[in-house]
Amino acid sequence: MKPLKYFAIIGAALFALSFTAQAHLEFQGAVDFNNGPNGPPESNINVLTQLGIDTTGFVLCGNFEFEEGTETDQNIDVMAGSYLVVHYGKGPGGTGKGGSWEVFLVAGGETNVTVPGKGNVGGADPFGHGGISSIREFCPPTSVPDSGTTAMLLGSALTGLGLVRRYVKR
Repeated sequence: MKPLKYFAIIGAALFALSFTAQAHLEFQGAVDFNNGPNGPPESNINVLTQLGIDTTGFVLCGNFEFEEGTETDQNIDVMAGSYLVVHYGKGPGGTGKGGSWEVFLVAGGETNVTVPGKGNVGGADPFGHGGISSIREFCPPTSVPDSGTTAMLLGSALTGLGLVRRYVKR
């Protein structure tokens, strides 16, 4: 009976951890491309600033270029917490000249997301309804925990395992 109890606890823990670690994109807003200069990829950080996002310390960490008007969803590797600036063409029903930039926040802590192949998926972008031409990923500054924090986290984890072991035995 004990092994069955252990398997049930481990299964529940694995399910809970995998369920909470799903990445998704949160739409932050859209900016009219207005035939603006797409320029070098680093210049797209201005789009984040236009939406009121503090970009202090952000760096370009991914640049994905596509054939004009690609309308298939794109699965890309990303960094958790980064912002994606996606350029969509005008497409049918779009009001912008040259489409739009849509901004997405990578949420959920995962490192792989699927970017919609056509603009205005959520209905909040009146400018670009066409396909993707580029995705620019901007990553926040990263910090490495010092050795004291790492030792404290390790100690807490070992203490937690000890407590779980003690109470599971009963």
